[in-house]
Formats: sequence, C-alpha cells, structure tokens
Amino acid sequence: MYTPAREITARLTSLQGKMAATGTEAAILVQNTDLYYFTGSCQAGHLVVPARGEPVYLVRKSLERARLESPLDSIRQQHAFADVAAVLKEVAPGAKTVGLELDILPYNNYRRYAGLLPDCSLTDVSALIREVRMIKSNYEVRLLKEAAKMAIAMFDRIPGLLEAGKTEATLAGELESVLRSLGHQGAIRMRGFNQELFYGHLMSGENLLYPSFLDSPTGGTGLSPAYPQSAGNKKINRDEPVQVDYVSAYGGYLVDKARIYCIGRLPSLLEKAHQAALAVQADLVQATRPGVLCSELYHRAMTMVKELGYAGNFMGIGGDRTGFIAHGIGLELDELPVMAPKSNIPLQEGMVFALEPKMFFPGYGLVGVENTFLVTAAGVEKLTDYPEDIFYQG
Repeated sequence: MYTPAREITARLTSLQGKMAATGTEAAILVQNTDLYYFTGSCQAGHLVVPARGEPVYLVRKSLERARLESPLDSIRQQHAFADVAAVLKEVAPGAKTVGLELDILPYNNYRRYAGLLPDCSLTDVSALIREVRMIKSNYEVRLLKEAAKMAIAMFDRIPGLLEAGKTEATLAGELESVLRSLGHQGAIRMRGFNQELFYGHLMSGENLLYPSFLDSPTGGTGLSPAYPQSAGNKKINRDEPVQVDYVSAYGGYLVDKARIYCIGRLPSLLEKAHQAALAVQADLVQATRPGVLCSELYHRAMTMVKELGYAGNFMGIGGDRTGFIAHGIGLELDELPVMAPKSNIPLQEGMVFALEPKMFFPGYGLVGVENTFLVTAAGVEKLTDYPEDIFYQG
C-alpha cells in the first residue's frame, strides 16, 4: 500500500507554501510520522525540504526500501551526518532560516544540528507541519473509512467474547487478536512527549475511574506500574459497565471509538447519564460545521452538561478531569484540531476528530461513547457509525 505521487506532491506543496509565507527557507524533517506523510516511507534519515524546489530524502537505513516505497525523485544514501549540511546547501543555497520539528526533537539532537549549521537560525516548523496534516485528502479519508470498518467488525465480536469472571486483560488480548487479524498495524502513534498507547483502553467497573499519566479521560490499572493503563487483572463482574475504547488502524491511519457493554443491568443512574452523553454528542454534531471555533463547541458542551446536571461527572473526576472533549486524529492519535477552552481553531472541511462525551461516577465507573467524525461542507460525517446504546447481555 504505497502513497500515490500526487498525494506526496500536494502535501509538500502545501508545506512549502506555509514555509515561504513564514520566511522559513528550508526544513529538515526526521520524525517517523512526518517522514511517512511527506515521503511515503519512514525509513531512517532526513527529508530536506526547500521553500521552493525539489526536496531530497537522505536515507541511513534502508535505502532500498525507501526507493521502493517513496515516489520522490531524489532519494539518496546518507553516509554521514554532514551530508545533511551539504544537501541543504545544494537545495537551498544561502538559506539562513531552517525549520526543525522542535516539538519532538530531543535537545541533544538539536545541539548536533546547531553545530552542523552554525550560520543558520534554527526555528520550529512543527506548527506548519501539523497544520498541513490537519486537513485530510480524499485519499486519507478512504483509509480512515477502512479503519472504521475494522472498528465495526471488532464491535461485532464483543458479545461472543464478553463473559463474567473473565479478566480485563484476557478480553483485551482476545479483541486485540481480532484487530490484528483484520489488518491492524499493532502500533498507535502519538506525537506528545511521553504519551503512549497500546491499542486503547478496556476496563470495567471502578477500574474505569483509575487515573493514569495519559492525557485521556480514562486510565485503568494496567498490569503493573511499568505500564499503568488499560486492562488489568480485575475480573469482569455482572451489572457493571465494561468500556471498550480501542483505536483501529489501517494503512497508518487511526480511528478512535468507544462503546459500553454490560452483563446484566446497570443502575438507572448510569443509564440516564449515558443518554445525557448521547444528547451532548447529538447537540455538538448539529452545531459542527466549517467556520465554527473549536473553543465554541467546547463551551457549548460544558454549558449543556451543566444544564443537565452532570458538570461534576463530565470527562473525569476532580483533578484527573481531561481539559478537552475531542481530539484530532489521523496518522497520530493526538493531532489537530482539539476541542478545548482556548483552542480557537476554526473547523475546516477535511478535518477529522474523535469526540468522546463520557460521564464518570465514583463507585460505579463510567458511561458514554466515542466516535470519529469527518468535517464536511454540510457539517460532519460519522465514520464510526454503529449503535450507541448500552449493549446488554445475559
């Protein structure tokens, strides 16, 4: 599954336009996801992008794979670190302002580039990259829709695997096997420093309230403090919520979604709260369209939650509450846009985000949903179209 040349050309053209507008004469990209997005390959090396003209992909390993996977014309072997400076001088002669991915680049690496390019001003090009990646093409949307089909196929398998007495980790392993058999890549990429995720979160009962380091409304105990999130050794009980919040991945593209299951019956308190979460989602879907600010949608949701009487239950408890209600998604789980109180990004056609209104209750767990949406000219399209009521069995 190789990225078409027209896709790579359009992405580079967009980035170069933003670079020229900000006075960035060249950029040097090294992060795996950015390399893949702009070259079609994530073989280790450097993509040197001038504000005008053809980029050069310098590859340390593996050159053979890079040439097979990428449609770029200029793909060369990188023999030494100094090759980066030589290529920069070739494609952007006299460049003084050079952009790096400073949101993710380790400081020691930055020092190496500073030593290699002593006459250049090294600036942060990460915001420009994230802006380009924020708008999905028709090609990307097709891959996202395939990832959504994978999610739906997994949901269909849950009732046959959910059993009282089974541990969270056992059920998680079974569902992860299902996703892998459907073509899941087995990795969830995140851009944020120290943010990591393995497939997603599967917890039950009060474990749904267990916080973790991840910038997410849910956490989970995990199997040890070494990886303190998602499924643990707790056994699934009757009459408690079981949340399956997994990320499906197809061709590198991610789709996030969550549903609530229960063996037996949940208290009416949780059933009513679940319907409230669905009402919040429906209201935001109706209000979402190109031009609306993400912050406006966040405040709209918070106002509605307060009116419904769930202000103290929404998106977490106390200091562990998450400060957003939706996050962008694509090649990484934490892309733009983010629906948060100070996120004044206007929605645009082609943006994709995961909206996750969830209600938390001490002593019980949580209810709510998560779906991935595509912003269209007319509003939004739900990519993860699947029943949303609580799934009861037994």
